[in-house]
Amino acid sequence: MKRKIAILLIMLMTTATVFSGCGKKESEEPEIVDLTLPPPDIIEEEEEPEEEPVNLHENEAQSYLTGEWIPKEEVNRRPVAMMFGNTVDATPQCGIGEADIVYECLVEGGLTRLMGIFGDYSNARRFGSIRSCRLYYAYFAKEFDAIYAHYGQAKNALSFLNSDQIDNLSGLEGPIESVMYYRDSERVAPHNAFSTPDGVTAGIEKKQYRTTHQDDYIPHYLFAPEEEKITLDGEAAAVVRPGYPINKPWFVYDETADTYKRFQYKKEHIDGDTNEQLAFTNLVFQYMDYRVLDEKGRLEYDTVGKGVGKYFTGGKVVDITWEKTDLNSPAIYYDGNGNQLTMNPGKTCVCIIGNKDADNVLIYATEADFTAAQ
Repeated sequence: MKRKIAILLIMLMTTATVFSGCGKKESEEPEIVDLTLPPPDIIEEEEEPEEEPVNLHENEAQSYLTGEWIPKEEVNRRPVAMMFGNTVDATPQCGIGEADIVYECLVEGGLTRLMGIFGDYSNARRFGSIRSCRLYYAYFAKEFDAIYAHYGQAKNALSFLNSDQIDNLSGLEGPIESVMYYRDSERVAPHNAFSTPDGVTAGIEKKQYRTTHQDDYIPHYLFAPEEEKITLDGEAAAVVRPGYPINKPWFVYDETADTYKRFQYKKEHIDGDTNEQLAFTNLVFQYMDYRVLDEKGRLEYDTVGKGVGKYFTGGKVVDITWEKTDLNSPAIYYDGNGNQLTMNPGKTCVCIIGNKDADNVLIYATEADFTAAQ
């Protein structure tokens, strides 16, 4: 009996303790938490600084002539423009494969001459054959602020060459001929006048011409970044003929190399020193009016003004326009939206075509179409 009473008392005391404990917790004030402090179980980690993008072209700049990356200190170097003969006896030309830009234009008798523009002429072994100036070629050279090399000139170009409007290196000027030009015994005159990189440098030093662009120089072309290829929304142009009647040149798009390879006189147009075929990323056909000046068939082109043209790259073609405000400014090319034409980085060939000769230009969508038309 006493043992049962003891157990009952223990059970009553336990129950009372539990209830009294619950009541105490309910009456306690809630714990105040400082929300400005981080929870004790969270450890703050320092954020790693973002990596700065790598500049792949530090101390480089895009060339004014090709849009390719070159050392920054070279970008303002003045180019040299050289006149090359383009008859059968004058081919193959030597050194022309090193030109960044090649101009082609009619001269008298339906023949053409070529002008190579070199941003860096030191890589060639020699240049030749160097032929005489035509006034409109001097104008084209001036558009690039180039030092213009030639061996003689047409009569109507003499006053311009003797003015202070262009820096030129003429083989008919005794002191320049002696330091810059030589005759190649393997060629017949007048296709045997040649020069070398050292000769060009000596000629420039002899005339004390400046070798860098002036601060107000306006680049001729606008190039896309080299990493961003321009794809034209135009018609297919696998083979292109500018329509010159004697050498009958044509260009064939090489998809693997992404260039237009040049042909003339029924075969590949090669550099005589390297045996490499001339190839260009860009082709520009620039149309303008011209007229015959005299009984010898010398021509004059309207290089100042406005006109139309075509731009070829990547195997396609689009229509463009051009405008040149005066002799001291370059011809600027514009796309169909009226914006300055953006070109792919690489070499360019510019074919100057008379408006009255526009029907001679032929564009083939495929090589098969070209072959079938022959």
